Amino acid sequence: MTMLGLEVEHMQRVGGEFDGIVVAQVLSVEKHPAADKLTVCMVDDGQSVNQIVCGARNFKAGDKVVLIKPGYALPKPGPDGKPVVIKPSKIRGVESFGMLCSAEELGLAENSEGIMVLPPDAPIGTPFGEYLGRPKADVIYDLEITPNRPDLTGVIGIAREVGAVLGHPIKLPSVDLPVGEGRIERFVAVEITAPALCRRYTARVVRGVKIGPSPTWLSSLLELLGFRSINNVVDVTNYVMMETGQPLHAFDMRLLAEDDEGRKKIIVRTALPNERFTTLDGIERELTEEMLVIADPVKAVALAGIMGGANSEINPDTSDVLIESANFDPVNIRRTSRALGLRTESSYRFERGVDIEMADWASRRCARLILDTAEGVLIEGAIDEYPGKHEKRVVTLNYARTNAILGTPINSETQREILLRLGFELVSDDVGADRATFAVPTWRIDVKRDVDLIEEIERVYGVEKIKPSKPRGVIGTHPFDEVYDQIQEARRILCGLGLYEAQGQSLISVKAASLVLPLEHCVRVANPLSIEMSVLRPSLLPGLLDSVRVNLHRRNPSAALFEIGKVFARGGTELPVKEERMLGIVMVGDRWPVFWEGADRAAKFDVFDLKGVIEEFLISYGVKSVSYEENANPSALFYDSCLVLLGRHRLGEFGILSPQVARIYDFREVVVLGELNLDLLMRLRSREKKFESLPQFPAIRRDMAIVVPENMTHEQVLKVINAHKPSILASVEIFDVYRGRNIPEGHKSMAYAFTYRASDRTLTDQEVNRTHEELVRIVLMKLGATLRA
Repeated sequence: MTMLGLEVEHMQRVGGEFDGIVVAQVLSVEKHPAADKLTVCMVDDGQSVNQIVCGARNFKAGDKVVLIKPGYALPKPGPDGKPVVIKPSKIRGVESFGMLCSAEELGLAENSEGIMVLPPDAPIGTPFGEYLGRPKADVIYDLEITPNRPDLTGVIGIAREVGAVLGHPIKLPSVDLPVGEGRIERFVAVEITAPALCRRYTARVVRGVKIGPSPTWLSSLLELLGFRSINNVVDVTNYVMMETGQPLHAFDMRLLAEDDEGRKKIIVRTALPNERFTTLDGIERELTEEMLVIADPVKAVALAGIMGGANSEINPDTSDVLIESANFDPVNIRRTSRALGLRTESSYRFERGVDIEMADWASRRCARLILDTAEGVLIEGAIDEYPGKHEKRVVTLNYARTNAILGTPINSETQREILLRLGFELVSDDVGADRATFAVPTWRIDVKRDVDLIEEIERVYGVEKIKPSKPRGVIGTHPFDEVYDQIQEARRILCGLGLYEAQGQSLISVKAASLVLPLEHCVRVANPLSIEMSVLRPSLLPGLLDSVRVNLHRRNPSAALFEIGKVFARGGTELPVKEERMLGIVMVGDRWPVFWEGADRAAKFDVFDLKGVIEEFLISYGVKSVSYEENANPSALFYDSCLVLLGRHRLGEFGILSPQVARIYDFREVVVLGELNLDLLMRLRSREKKFESLPQFPAIRRDMAIVVPENMTHEQVLKVINAHKPSILASVEIFDVYRGRNIPEGHKSMAYAFTYRASDRTLTDQEVNRTHEELVRIVLMKLGATLRA
């Protein structure tokens, strides 16, 4: 099965676990002489009468029960995983020879109350496994079905695959129906008002059914498959669905409204504006006009392809049943299911696509089983509304191409035989020709091209038979490799600066997105999985803040994180969605958490730490001569922020997190954050690397302290210095900003250290003094500053 593409996730052997377990009858029930909650029963197992001490109270004398004899193990292991072997024992002084079993102890249900009581016609002494109709060597397979193979969601589809490998034709159950009474057209009418969403709808009627428990073979089989047994009619619809992959639904005809001609009428339509509908689970749901419903002339009675309604369900008083077997649009079912948060076995199959030609066969099979399990009388004929009959797809296969792709010598007869065994029909095949045309069966919605036919041949022929071959050709190149390398380089630099990389979700909440962009500029998801994942992120920062919050809640008080990823926003008419690759950084907590003591131990990250990281990253990444400018209109994320500029290009923004946003994320300390446009950086960066030897000649330092207006920035001072920078000036650094005594109000003192050095000689004091004095004169003149005394 695995080699066929049917991954077996789990196997469970059934049948043999019922050794020593038989059908028995309770002859008498007496109160235990020494325990109020226990009873002493005499039980006939067909061979002898045994005394059993039991704690359940849900049975009486005369009931048929399930008895496990001493010396045998229960099918369900104990809490320690070991088999529970029943032994003769004394319970509160009374001997007990065996045990009466519950469905849970037998492994037939996850939970049960009391012991399992069988129908009155259960034959005493019959082995329980035989009574269930299970052979001793049966196996339940739990298969992983890929979305492109909806035909494998039923046993018939799986049997077809296995039969193709083994060379045995599939044997389908009989769907022969007895001659019915009357004509269905007199009782039922069907109208499809949304043919694009409902491609086919069949209806059959069985009258005079007797609703009751399902036969044991049916209920036990469904329970092993994870279904709760409800009644014989509903169980049959579930059984046929698991058998064929075609979901069905049964309506109580008495609860359906009539048309003007007195017929029960089914209308397949979209929901009305503001229509509300209560499903079988008892929940009232608000529908939209895009959702498909099954209705009668008065009301909706089912969510098409998903779940029936409480107003038409099968109940103990039901006598006439209408069987629905239909084919619905997969996309519409998927959207409705996700919008309502309602996933069912039916929607699981319709979302993937159901064989349109299976509808009538499954309807006939369901009617046959209802007659067998619930009696009743079949109404002659069926309503089959089929607006646009499905045309089979045809695909031409070149036999030589199969061998060229697979590297095998499979002859044309073998290729043709494999496809025929899988249900493909031969349309044309000239003797001796190198190709043939096949009609694709309706259940194979995944087969569209010749390579799909080749894959089918490969699966059945056997992947293990195909010998490996050496790869041919050469390793190709792609310009995207260069982008990947540049991203890796950015990661390396940032990790070297002490940051940790985070990976966030591309989808965030509306609330988080609105902190960055107005919602009209955000990209909303049409059918979100949850409200927390409903918008494509317009920024990396909300996701990074979530990561920081997780760390703080896990008692990691310090975090310096970065993330590289794409962000999304609405573009113009030519480009509806704009994607950009960004770099986000968030820092919070201790600057040097490894220090044991001293002032640095308590130092926290501030905006200057973040600016230093950004500056160092940009220099290492090959982006120089950037400038910084206060952002007059920061987003709601920032309390205060600064723009990073390179000429006319805006590279990004960084600053301090807004206190209002900090409260939302439950942050108690200052958080600094920033975001750079990495796509823009990759276009503007210089990738040339220049290496200089260590200086051979000493440097000379000169200081300058100037008094400037309070609104003067360091960036403005540097701009003047760099515009008139002498060749021997190696570096300029600010080392002090002072306000206070001897400084006029509204002014401040800014102190700079100038380092002078020549690469070919030792500078003299006279040369440095002359150059420095000229530079200071220019600075004072251009800035309107004065030297601090």
